[in-house]
Amino acid sequence: VDTCEVQRRRAPGTRPAGDMAPESDGQKVKMERRDCEPALRGHVWPALGKRRTPGDILYWPRDDQLVPFTHWAVYIGRRKLAPHGQSWMVDTCEVTGAELPEAVVHLWGAADSSTRDMSRDAVVVYNRVDEVGGTPYDGNLKYDAAHTPMKPDHILERCLKALGHKVYEERFGGYHVLGNNCEHFATWARYGWNQSAQVSDATFYGAVGLGTLIAGPIGGAFGYALHDFASKEIGSLRRTKSNNFKDHAEDADEEVDWVVDSLVRNTEDHFKALDEETRAYAERREHLPRGATMSPEEEAEEERKRTLLHFDSRTSRLNVAGWDIKFGNSERVEEGDEDEALKEENAPEETMSRSHSERPARRHDRDPVEDLKGIATGVGSLAASLFGGMLKVGGALASEIASQHNAHQEKLRLVREREEAEARERGEIAPPAGVVIEEIAD
Repeated sequence: VDTCEVQRRRAPGTRPAGDMAPESDGQKVKMERRDCEPALRGHVWPALGKRRTPGDILYWPRDDQLVPFTHWAVYIGRRKLAPHGQSWMVDTCEVTGAELPEAVVHLWGAADSSTRDMSRDAVVVYNRVDEVGGTPYDGNLKYDAAHTPMKPDHILERCLKALGHKVYEERFGGYHVLGNNCEHFATWARYGWNQSAQVSDATFYGAVGLGTLIAGPIGGAFGYALHDFASKEIGSLRRTKSNNFKDHAEDADEEVDWVVDSLVRNTEDHFKALDEETRAYAERREHLPRGATMSPEEEAEEERKRTLLHFDSRTSRLNVAGWDIKFGNSERVEEGDEDEALKEENAPEETMSRSHSERPARRHDRDPVEDLKGIATGVGSLAASLFGGMLKVGGALASEIASQHNAHQEKLRLVREREEAEARERGEIAPPAGVVIEEIAD
């Protein structure tokens, strides 16, 4: 029995071994960024009021290269590889007795590399969370909606084998920015097969753009079809290769229960994320990270970037240095008008009623018919968005269930074939009809 993994007795209210204390609903994380980490519109980790759970995948934005990218890692809690390399030390170090820090396992280069994130000599390593970057973003939200994660103990087992026995490098080779990067490792550890949305997006835009440049719309369509075919073939090969990787025993009933629970959680997270987006737009903070607090100076800097070039997808408005453009019409947003509107909102009611008759007419009078059209359009867009979201969730549920069923049947087939082969070697099963085994004398 691995004593490091045995649940320890603890007083009520204390955190579980190797885990962080739970995050309360609505509690925001103080944003900390390094020089090369731009602010993103994603959810900081942990998102949607969840707790920090070993097995979560995190990412940090980087803009110190020619093309911005994100670095990915797997969170393992307060754990560290034991000296014998066969298990985790949890909470405290077995050698020094010191408390272990929060850590991640990821694909990273040597400390003397010019850029550790994209170093060709990158291997699976262990680091403290604060050694990798500032405040990380939640990677679970990017993948859990489409792929069922493995159980946390299975994820930790994969990280343990990748760190202590180097099974990942032996199976998938060395680092490659397109074929085997840090995101490939993180998704392999959490979902069972390696994939990278960054690479997929980059190759998609590259194939479509190059095809359009060479042969116009027809070339763009060909590039799209080529990318779609290649992505499906590569994904199928990686799934098959990962299905043959037997790193833990599985119980069919438990796996089905886990898949159903995961689908329910993902559906709840989908609607929570929609609420977060609605709140961010209502508070005019759609350009800032979700679930984080920033200093006034940082918010002012992000607001300055937004005012230079900002597109509001909810209202289909593009603002370029103060010019508000919508459906081809352009009008200058006067700062005085904005200030006047803010003053009217904050003025007492009697002052507003007294000055209402004295206020000059606006340059652009509102048309009731246009307002009704706008309301009808908004209601229609909202209904379409809700219906589309329901279709996406339903499609994801059906696709994931079918995928899990196929993968499970493939695993059962491989197990049966292996058991039959072993039984034949032991002589417990007769050979197939028509096959004669003759004994050859020495």
